[in-house]
Amino acid sequence: MKCLWPISALLMLACCVFAVDVQKLCRSAKASKSCAQCIKEHTECAWCLDPHSTSPFRCDHIKAFEGKCSANLIYSPTTELKIAPQHNLPLGSKHADGSTVIQIEPQQVVLRMKPGDIIEVPFKYLHKAHTGLKDFVIQTSEFRSLGIGIEFSVFCHGNRVQGRQCADVKDGSIVDFYAKVSVNECKAAGDVAISIGAYGYHTVSAMFITPVCGCDCEKIQNQEKRSPLCYGFGTLICGVCECQPGKGGNNCECDLSHYGVRTAAELENKCRRSPNDAVCSGNGKCQCGRCQCDSEFTTGEFCDCEGLSCPTVDGKLCAGQGECTCGECRCEEGFAGDDCSCNLDTTPCVEGGLMCNGHGKCECGKCICNAGYTGLTCGISKKKDIMDEGMELEEDLDKDAESLQGQMDAAEESVADEQDRDEPVNEDGQTDHSEMGPENEFVEEGEPLSPVEDDEPNAPAEGGTVEAIHENNTSGAWRISISLFNCFFIVLTRFL
Repeated sequence: MKCLWPISALLMLACCVFAVDVQKLCRSAKASKSCAQCIKEHTECAWCLDPHSTSPFRCDHIKAFEGKCSANLIYSPTTELKIAPQHNLPLGSKHADGSTVIQIEPQQVVLRMKPGDIIEVPFKYLHKAHTGLKDFVIQTSEFRSLGIGIEFSVFCHGNRVQGRQCADVKDGSIVDFYAKVSVNECKAAGDVAISIGAYGYHTVSAMFITPVCGCDCEKIQNQEKRSPLCYGFGTLICGVCECQPGKGGNNCECDLSHYGVRTAAELENKCRRSPNDAVCSGNGKCQCGRCQCDSEFTTGEFCDCEGLSCPTVDGKLCAGQGECTCGECRCEEGFAGDDCSCNLDTTPCVEGGLMCNGHGKCECGKCICNAGYTGLTCGISKKKDIMDEGMELEEDLDKDAESLQGQMDAAEESVADEQDRDEPVNEDGQTDHSEMGPENEFVEEGEPLSPVEDDEPNAPAEGGTVEAIHENNTSGAWRISISLFNCFFIVLTRFL
């Protein structure tokens, strides 16, 4: 089942492509010349006889006329096959002479066919051995030179084969054979008669073919001379005005001398892009050599431009500020761009008499600022903002440095006070080293103190010395200085 879907899709696509190709044939300039030429172009082409038809085509695919041409005025002859019973007798019966046996059925066939149509006619043959022949062979009169084509096939020994013969046929057997008939060309003036028989059998079947190569409306008795629909200057034939010399147009209302042409056909060709194209591309009607398009959305000299294929803005073609012509927007005055969305008014860009304050250019009603400027009219300098931010950062860093320096000074004073309290003083106000113990008796300045008995080796020191505190504070000051330098470097880079 899954494999059938792609096949079905391909078949549908092929049908659509075929239908489009047929429609192009029907709408061609060649097919539009006359009703007879229309039905010759393709079996599915039809002609509209309605003089008030709203269709831009007289010749079109038969289904395309629905709602545009009165159903009873659509001329599309069909292929017909008639076998009259009064002229056909069953196999084995005898002719009027009472002695000749009927061996081919039917004895008479009447066909009415459009050019390009194909129809298959079935026949039966009763084989008689008294003729001395074992083989069945089909014989015919000449038909190819008459524009007719016939292909034969025979149901022989249980199989249908292409050709005209079947070997070793038993006496009394009935052989089915088929004639596939087509009208290839309209050569004969009237009916075509073709004889079909079997070798050794002297009676034949007659096939009468009527090629439908013209339209009844074209016959003189069906024409309306000096028709009011032709303003009295032409003859109405098959719903179309055939104008008198010097006149042209759909209703013979155009004086050819005013348009620089000599015939009505030349005037109509002014409405064709090329001689083989449809009048007004099939999207309008020709009015005295100029196309009048059927839809307001169809434009162009030959109505060959689609007016809905332009870009949209907010759901509006050309932003509602232009016209769509052949896929391109033609903007109204004051607007530009592919979609007409660019407003050329520069008023919103002006401030203080200057365009974008002299720091940019105005595009589509908006300022495009130069580097270093911003704002609706480029009135704000980005450089000034950066310098202000840099100065604020510098002030904050100075405050942090002053605070840290104060903490350093306070720490040094605190350590000095602790040392003063721990040293003994004698009566003269001098430090008494005798009470400091023997451990420190020979300690020179700058030498480390010996450990106390309670101290443990490798024990972490509690608190800190003045040198350590000073070292930490100094390191912090350096970090602040480096940060401040980096800040100024960044500000300087942005400014430059």
